[in-house]
Amino acid sequence: MIVADQVRAVLTRPRMEPDEARAILQGHWAIDGELHRLPSERDRNFEVRVDGQTRYVLKLSNAAEEAGSLDFQHQAMARLAEAGVPCQAPVPTLDGRDIVDVGRDGTPTLARLLTWLPGRPLATFPPGERPLGLFHDLGRVMGRTATALVRFDHAAAHRAFQWDADRGLAIIEAHAPAIEKASRVALLGAWVERLGPLDAALPELRHSVIHNDANDHNVLVSDDGRWVTGLLDFGDAIHSVLASELAVTAAYAALDAPDPLAVIAAVRRGFEELCPLRDDESTWLVELVALRLATSVALSAHQSRLDPDDAYLTVSEAPAWALLERLIAIEPAAAAAVVMARGS
Repeated sequence: MIVADQVRAVLTRPRMEPDEARAILQGHWAIDGELHRLPSERDRNFEVRVDGQTRYVLKLSNAAEEAGSLDFQHQAMARLAEAGVPCQAPVPTLDGRDIVDVGRDGTPTLARLLTWLPGRPLATFPPGERPLGLFHDLGRVMGRTATALVRFDHAAAHRAFQWDADRGLAIIEAHAPAIEKASRVALLGAWVERLGPLDAALPELRHSVIHNDANDHNVLVSDDGRWVTGLLDFGDAIHSVLASELAVTAAYAALDAPDPLAVIAAVRRGFEELCPLRDDESTWLVELVALRLATSVALSAHQSRLDPDDAYLTVSEAPAWALLERLIAIEPAAAAAVVMARGS
């Protein structure tokens, strides 16, 4: 599937009502639960409550999704669980399968049931109530994730994908025409120019399988807001730039933060406790953060045209634009010095 098809995948999400999904859950897992929709960019997901307690997530994959991709996700989750990263696990069907096709009328819909993890989404904590210690712990979790996946590979990890840092500038330029506001067009243009040298450096950076989407909806946190309790959604996992694992995490963590460079620095310190960066990766960290933000705003503008009624597709758009504006005003060397300061 080419990248353009994946961007349009917001239009091919399963159209499934909770009652239909409940019948699938009963038929293949013999579980009778109360279902509630969860947000998703490409799939259709349901929280499953049994006897009033949330126990599972039923995931119905996009029609364009292949079973090999889901197998890749399951293998990655198993590897991380062995390394001590809190993540979900697939629940076998009555006949022992992790994945079952529940599609109708010749349209495939792959269904799977995953365990539920405790904790609150980071998104439920206002930016001003997120201590730097939490971001340090988030960095540690993602550093452990990166280290555990360094020697892991899967054929499905090597695919054309809109969230792949190696294709970042091409994706931005392809979808930027959807941006209408002149000031935003100019801001994104300035970032495209600034990121030009990074694009040339990417092939020389370390590459491995990465989770690639530790945003504040995919990170679960303890009720007191001090610790990470879970990492969700491996749908964006890919073989790409290793340092992007840190950059993607830091980019989302810094959204709406009073001091975004301090947040990025805290995530970086935690990450390097488990996965030290090479000098070339440190050099480009702030630009890798900006690359993710710029990719996000370009894709959000395009996807919102395809499905204007889904607010989840643009959930990070406004704060991402604001952070890009703040970062462009900081001289690159000065930004890098703050983020990479040892002992800070």
